Amino acid sequence: MFNLIQCAENTYYLKCYSNIGVYDLGDGTCVLIDAGDHKKSVSDLNKALVARGLRVRMILNTHCHIDHINGNRFFRDTYGCKIYAPHIETFFVEENLLEPNYYYLGVPTNRKRNFFFRELGTRAEELTEDVLPEGFALLPLPGHCYNMVGIRTPDDVWFLGDAIVDPATYESYRLPLFYDINKSIATARMLETLPGRLFVPSHTAATADIGELCRYNAAAMEQNKRQILSVCDGKAFDDLFAAVCRLFGIDLDMDKYAKLVYTVRIYLQALLEDGALTAALEDGKLVYHVI
Repeated sequence: MFNLIQCAENTYYLKCYSNIGVYDLGDGTCVLIDAGDHKKSVSDLNKALVARGLRVRMILNTHCHIDHINGNRFFRDTYGCKIYAPHIETFFVEENLLEPNYYYLGVPTNRKRNFFFRELGTRAEELTEDVLPEGFALLPLPGHCYNMVGIRTPDDVWFLGDAIVDPATYESYRLPLFYDINKSIATARMLETLPGRLFVPSHTAATADIGELCRYNAAAMEQNKRQILSVCDGKAFDDLFAAVCRLFGIDLDMDKYAKLVYTVRIYLQALLEDGALTAALEDGKLVYHVI
């Protein structure tokens, strides 16, 4: 019903752009893991909950990105539930207008039309082990966001946020957004050996074998690093950025430009950490050189 898929005895997920986890606590209430990306997914999930006679007791946000917190306010207002998010992420859940500031480094020219500038913020408490219902567990998943976590239900089903994405997402976005590339690669490699009954990434279907997808993600990010490195030498950032967009065949608009500027800078930081690049101010411009 409404794309609500049963993963195990009490664990479900709504298949949508940013999958939403549901755990039936057995007393007429449930836990949500993330809260949807747009009005339709929130509406579909609520209809499914009403049909099952479930009320939302709490929402556990894996991280603060807007496509994971869109339904927080609706479910809080409808059910009076508490909302939890990992440390640091709570500030962005409460004040979601903080998120576009690190993409745009200020207010963009298209603020009135911009998806990220909808006011969705809700009070959030810190997500720690001691606030979880019995049998739940948390796992730090650094790399995609400031302090993202994975969440395991008592059925041994893992919800992995955006720690790994499917090949179709890489093909569509070419350079998906991550906060720290080297940590993202390390997280993908760690998840290869994570025991669990089932794994639910946010943007693709659940799977019992996460290993292949983890290896794909690590390899894709390593390949992206190599490709970006190949066009870096002797370029200031604007020229380097244009070269990366040509290399990856990316057609820009204002929103893509903001996210990609951010993402390319994150890749450059990873290459600096690797010792593959140096950077120096030359004539008032930051110029990168391959070592």
